[in-house]
Amino acid sequence: MNFIETKLSTLLEQFGGRLASFGGDQTVAGDIVLTGIQSLEKAGGNHLGFLANPKFRDQLLSTKAGVVLVRESQFESICQYLEESAAHAPSSVAWLVNDPYLYYAKLQQWWVARSEFKPQAGIHPRAVVDPTATIAPSAMVAANCVIGAHVKVGEGSRIEAGVVLGNHVEVGDATRIYPNVTVYDECVIGSHCVIHAGVVIGADGFGFANEKGAWVKIPQVGRVVIADQVEIGANTTIDRGAIDDTLIGFGVKLDNQIQIAHNVTVGEHSAMAGCVGIAGSTAIGARCTVGGAAMVFGHLNIPDGTHVSGASVVMSSIKEPGAYTGIFPLQEHKDWEKTAVTLKQLLKLRNEVRELKKQ
Repeated sequence: MNFIETKLSTLLEQFGGRLASFGGDQTVAGDIVLTGIQSLEKAGGNHLGFLANPKFRDQLLSTKAGVVLVRESQFESICQYLEESAAHAPSSVAWLVNDPYLYYAKLQQWWVARSEFKPQAGIHPRAVVDPTATIAPSAMVAANCVIGAHVKVGEGSRIEAGVVLGNHVEVGDATRIYPNVTVYDECVIGSHCVIHAGVVIGADGFGFANEKGAWVKIPQVGRVVIADQVEIGANTTIDRGAIDDTLIGFGVKLDNQIQIAHNVTVGEHSAMAGCVGIAGSTAIGARCTVGGAAMVFGHLNIPDGTHVSGASVVMSSIKEPGAYTGIFPLQEHKDWEKTAVTLKQLLKLRNEVRELKKQ
């Protein structure tokens, strides 16, 4: 993406913080023209870089970035390190803030919002829109979309190429749905959401009753209801409820290729990494995090503020919030570390026991 040119002084006025010099100079230029954010290794004089973790401070010795975001509480120790390295202090301007990584996120949002291509509002002539649908005047519906009966699309939303919105679907304001997303009948998506390509929302949950070895389908008559400010990664699937709704809370962030089964609830501001699988009727609390490829069995409860490490398997409900890891079975992370160390020593311990028996 080609970012618009922006003066450092403009960004400083918008986002706050203060400028300093790595070399201790009293005068610091604030009129540097910046053209985007880059890593410290690849940045040039017109780029903004950031040092989120002080263990990578070596990169300051060679960076050519015009400006570097640095945590203010660490600036003095970083300058001391540079001085002790007997190297020339970087010519970059230090922009001192309380959280460089958070500033990077907000600055990148600001730049993208002002730099990306914005299509004109309206409905493309090659889109198929049911006459009973209500599309806000400032919304955009791209080519090859299919919009069903009684659909509602809010102000400023972008429905990109090939999206299918089933009957009675509702989409809030300023939501972006990327190409080839399918939203089944009656599902609800809130405002300021981002739904990436290939997502399927509202497919039938996996519900069958057994009759003498044959499977009898249970109609899935619930919905998927997604609150505001949710982001869903590419090719993730969220199944509709069997009777009640599947609920995704405010501010939830889901990575690519996640499976959320029927009647699951995910509390506000929880986040899950790629390839997580959540089985049916499980309740995930607020502000939980689930690492990549973790699996959670059905009909369980996970309390607010819980972290499940990547590739772990949750087989029973968790009673107390904390960090949990493992599959044999799931344990408090600190206990799992002890178990893992013990397992690595089993062969040695077995041999020692044999020797003791001989004695």
